[in-house]
Amino acid sequence: MMTLRPEPADQDAVGSAADAVRAGLEGKRPLRIVILSGDADANLGDRAILQAMVHELRSIRPTARIAVVSSPGSRLGVEVTEIRRGPLGFVKLCVTCARSDLVLCGGGGLFQDDDSLIKMPYWCLRVLLARLLSGRVVGYSLGVGPLRSLTSRLAARLAFAAMASVSARDPLAQHAAQSLTAKRVSVVPDPALLLPKAQQETVRGWLAANGVPLHGKTLIGVAVRRWFPPGRRIVPHMVRSRLAPGRQALSPESERLAALLGRVLDELIRRHDAHVLLMPSYGASHEGDLAMSRAVIASMSESKVQLLEVDEPTLYKGIASVLQLFLGGRMHPTIFAASTGTPVVGLSYNQKFQGFFGMLGLGHQVMDVIDFTSNERVEDLVNLASAALSGPTVSREHVDQLVERVRCHNRAILGTLP
Repeated sequence: MMTLRPEPADQDAVGSAADAVRAGLEGKRPLRIVILSGDADANLGDRAILQAMVHELRSIRPTARIAVVSSPGSRLGVEVTEIRRGPLGFVKLCVTCARSDLVLCGGGGLFQDDDSLIKMPYWCLRVLLARLLSGRVVGYSLGVGPLRSLTSRLAARLAFAAMASVSARDPLAQHAAQSLTAKRVSVVPDPALLLPKAQQETVRGWLAANGVPLHGKTLIGVAVRRWFPPGRRIVPHMVRSRLAPGRQALSPESERLAALLGRVLDELIRRHDAHVLLMPSYGASHEGDLAMSRAVIASMSESKVQLLEVDEPTLYKGIASVLQLFLGGRMHPTIFAASTGTPVVGLSYNQKFQGFFGMLGLGHQVMDVIDFTSNERVEDLVNLASAALSGPTVSREHVDQLVERVRCHNRAILGTLP
């Protein structure tokens, strides 16, 4: 089991940024923060991170002015200054960074190269630009690794060198980051843990309106991700999908994964009188969550299954809280469920699953998706899920420790710790 030991030196690690923030507040003007994060436009998980970050930062500095990069028409769910994504927003981004007191880079799997070799150089340049313009950049709960390429590791080194402090979201990410910087890397768990959930009355009303049986059935939620085997690719998957629309169709490997998951869910329905809810969380067509969910349902022989499209993070988390089990092939839906105490089983495509489950003392409840698919470990996954259903719920004590770690870090970077 991975545990998070107290790290009193964390306050020193963020000291320079906190001192700069304090200095900026001497004039009694609102604190100005820029957040550089992931795809909050289409990814429910990244939107949850952003919402939680904004909410928590404003709980400390209610008048803070927070700016984020997004696409026109995005429904971010928080009051922020939006900077247009891409070249048309570049000037505004530069001006906003130059006027900011603090730039936070993080939340989500930003520092990795399992999708494209240009991802890490891209984020390095963003960090260097922010450092040049603002001078105060903090690496915030970064997802770090895998970084298999020499160019990726070099870019990460440069990015870390430009940061006042660095934190990673789990011990495995911490280890990957620490090997690339002399700065002390602290562990700050994923801020999505702090996202509030929708009220139970709202959740039950929404589920009833969508025909979900709320009594007499074991409710199992499932979030699946299409097959994206790691590879040394130059062009990111998102760009390749736009250049070749045919790539958005499910690959034979994805179809195989969907068929195997269908067999797992059929058996869970039979064993536990269950009702299964496929809950896609990444709306971008190139990610294929919706298509993958439909493929799983099409492969099943049992009828006690349905598709739920939920586009609001707090509602998604509220639904996860009333389930008896969540089978997560996506990270943040799994975090939503675990943070409410719902038993979880992970189908891992990245080391972040092992990192997060390890912090909860649940490292045995993760299965690698490549191992599952290649070796057809249907019965093993069924047994793992059945054991989670009959076992204890996620420890509230473990979750509370992780939440307090995030809040303590937030107070430190905003200069409010004694």
